Amino acid sequence: MQIALLALGSRGDVQPFIALGCVLHRAGHAVRLIGLADYADLAADYGIEYHAVVGAARELMDVELVYAALDAAGKRLPLDFARRFVAQISPLITRLYSDCLAACRNSDLLVAATLGMYPGLFLAEKLGLPLVPAHFHPHGISAVMPDLSFAAAPPWMPLGRLYHRLTHHLSAHGLWQLLRGPLNRARREALDLAPLSIPALWRQVRRSAPLSLYGYSAIVAPPASDWPAQRRITGYWLLDKPGTFQAPADLEHFLAAGEPPVYIGFGSVLAGRNPAAITALLAAALSRAGVRGLIYRGAWGDLAPEPLPDHMLAIDAIPHNWLFPQTAAVVTHGGAGTVAAALCAGVPIITVPFYGDQRFWGRRIAELGAGVPPIPRAGLSVERLAAAIRRAISDQGMRSRAAVIGAHIAAEDGPAVAAAALLRK
Repeated sequence: MQIALLALGSRGDVQPFIALGCVLHRAGHAVRLIGLADYADLAADYGIEYHAVVGAARELMDVELVYAALDAAGKRLPLDFARRFVAQISPLITRLYSDCLAACRNSDLLVAATLGMYPGLFLAEKLGLPLVPAHFHPHGISAVMPDLSFAAAPPWMPLGRLYHRLTHHLSAHGLWQLLRGPLNRARREALDLAPLSIPALWRQVRRSAPLSLYGYSAIVAPPASDWPAQRRITGYWLLDKPGTFQAPADLEHFLAAGEPPVYIGFGSVLAGRNPAAITALLAAALSRAGVRGLIYRGAWGDLAPEPLPDHMLAIDAIPHNWLFPQTAAVVTHGGAGTVAAALCAGVPIITVPFYGDQRFWGRRIAELGAGVPPIPRAGLSVERLAAAIRRAISDQGMRSRAAVIGAHIAAEDGPAVAAAALLRK
């Protein structure tokens, strides 16, 4: 069987699909992973065929727009931000659909991550393919919990269940309808499909899939009690380090030279307009907490641009499943992939969420007792981060709970469970 995996987004969207692709490939199926050009080398490390679409994120993104989102973290984004975002991505949509169509031809099955659902729905329609959505956070209409972008209804709120359902509809359809013009143009020009009216797009988006996969652990985020059985939580899709991996000599020396350090990294998110100031804040917090630290430079190399003191080391991307078990705690933006790796390693977590599902994972970590309450980006300070680090490394109950959760997650095999569900489809 030829299986297309549509993983648009950052490394956190692509890496789990490589883990799934490896399992499917070992089972004898042809796999093609589709994503931005940035991650072609990562897929090649695992022998997974990769089809790059549109280009590289750094070349495509409007950096000023990203800065505006970071500046507004924790606040309500102005309507002008949505207009600018739509204006930025609209010219790319037709090209994206054309590239994805070429990548999906001759496929028997299409699996699409959350962001990949935009082209995925229409590609499945064009090619007559079964489509399986794959999400790395809770996603889907429920009356008992809201969409991740909304607060939960308090117990005393009348019609709370109706409110929860409404949040899912608003979240699901807001951007789809905002992009309806560019999407219809892409349907016509790239896919030779008829345009969709507002009600037709609504019906297509809300149509239930026969199977939806959720690549995280139910011990961390249990399913909503009213979810249908076809929504399968499989366990995290964790990726082993490549067989060719060799740790940099300076990192191995640093790890061997003292107590386990605290890792600080914010994934693919930029540090903002003043990365030097953020780096200085992180360095001061580590010093005040009295611990050694590793600072991930970030996908764009923004953090730690200057020489650091001897108790700190700046690093590039390192397989988390190799690195995190050697750390005392993990400070992260709260991206699903980094949270999964830290939980599996059984180390306490400190989140500094920026947007989206990061707030949800930060809240869940604190509720599980595997980390401290989230520090909003707007509230990040030397004092708050230092206090959170001290608590994370000294609270033995927290460390024990993190270890128990880590052992449970390590015993799951999310990619194998997901592959089995796909192949039974």
